[in-house]
Amino acid sequence: MSRRLLALSLLFVSLTPGWLFSESKEIIRLQADMSLLQQQVRDLQKSFDQQGAVLKTLVEQLAEQISILKKSVEEVKGSNQQTQASVGAKIESVNNQFSAVNSSLDLVLDRISKLSQQIAETKAKVEILDQPQQSSQGAPGPAKAGPPSPEELYNTAYGDFLKGSYDLSRQGFEEYLKSYPDTELSDNAQYWIGESYYVQRKFSDAIKAFDMVLQSYPKGDKVAAAQLKKAYSLLESKNTEAGIRVLKLLIATYPGSDSAQLAKDRLNSLGVPVTEKAAPAKHPPRR
Repeated sequence: MSRRLLALSLLFVSLTPGWLFSESKEIIRLQADMSLLQQQVRDLQKSFDQQGAVLKTLVEQLAEQISILKKSVEEVKGSNQQTQASVGAKIESVNNQFSAVNSSLDLVLDRISKLSQQIAETKAKVEILDQPQQSSQGAPGPAKAGPPSPEELYNTAYGDFLKGSYDLSRQGFEEYLKSYPDTELSDNAQYWIGESYYVQRKFSDAIKAFDMVLQSYPKGDKVAAAQLKKAYSLLESKNTEAGIRVLKLLIATYPGSDSAQLAKDRLNSLGVPVTEKAAPAKHPPRR
């Protein structure tokens, strides 16, 4: 049977024209090329799929990084806003402190100006007192006996205070009060006794002296100044609560005075809020 089939095949081949066999080979070659092309297309598609997956992953990672960066920028922006607000508050606080300092300096400069004028007046009076006394005929007359006048005693004691001779000045003012306890300058003399103790940091004695001004001369023009220096003395003695009470009383009683302004500045430096009330006008100052 097989021999028969083989013989038939050979007969078919021998009988087939050459041109038909040639075309079959070309078809087979084209089919092989087509299969190769299809394989290449499949490989290319697979490569595109792989690269697309990688690109998709990269895009997702980039989007995540952008989100993180955006969040970081928002946090930095919020932090900057808080920092700016904090810096603005600090700048305002510093400006307020500078304003308080400038106010205090203005008061100090005004007091220095008044004090300089008083020193000049005192110096002129001392020079007059130091001039030799002449008799009506031009010859020196005999020295006059008797206690010095109130003006001589006061000016001498005040001059000693300005020179820094505080013990001697205090003795002079005490002598003035013994001889002239009820004059226009008696409250001033008692006040300068307190000042002489204060500059020597004898705060307990200073408080007693300033209390004498308040008790003995409640209508004098040194009451506000005495209250201020009493408060300072209490603060220096670490009696802070009492010092604050006296400062507040001063502001409530003499709100328009230089002493009240200094009291406000001191309370502000202590971080104590200040409230004011109407009060009588201050007296014109005397030295």
